[in-house]
Amino acid sequence: MTTWMRGMVWIVWLAVTGWLWHGGALGTVAALASAVIGLVVVALPAAASRRRRSGLRYVEMGKQPVGLL
Repeated sequence: MTTWMRGMVWIVWLAVTGWLWHGGALGTVAALASAVIGLVVVALPAAASRRRRSGLRYVEMGKQPVGLL
């Protein structure tokens, strides 16, 4: 997931949390905790091992130097 998309997901998370807080379904502490948990979940990077395996790997081909004539 791209950084931009993670930001949008967190903003939607905050909007829903704010809506629930405004409607009285969440208390102030629960709404703040939800916002912090949402930030932590969205800010965590994806599994690094999975990302690195899918990347391109370049192999340098060794060449012998051409002898001088």
